[in-house]
Amino acid sequence: MGWENLKKHYFVALYQWISSMEHSEMKQRLLECLHETGLEIDPEFSKGKNIYARDSNGSKGSWNTRVNIIISPNTSSANEYVVEVRSAEPMLKKGTRCEKIASKVKSIILPKS
Repeated sequence: MGWENLKKHYFVALYQWISSMEHSEMKQRLLECLHETGLEIDPEFSKGKNIYARDSNGSKGSWNTRVNIIISPNTSSANEYVVEVRSAEPMLKKGTRCEKIASKVKSIILPKS
């Protein structure tokens, strides 16, 4: 398998940062953003301070453009969270759906300064 095929199959889009804010505020800001992006919180996997959001069941996009958002506590501080936005799209490709959603989420759940 050549390098181009490896890039297509193994390098997934992942955007990650640490944010510092109260859990309730973070969840409220995320909820405001989800409707615009076509994602929804999955109650089955969102327990305690962990939040898992994914494309809604009615999503018409191809499997590799489906985006997941995972927000979980950072072990070093009570009010710090690791925010991850990921999809199966190639990481090195510009303008992916994952990149657009990550930018939107990052604008409302700001990285720790």
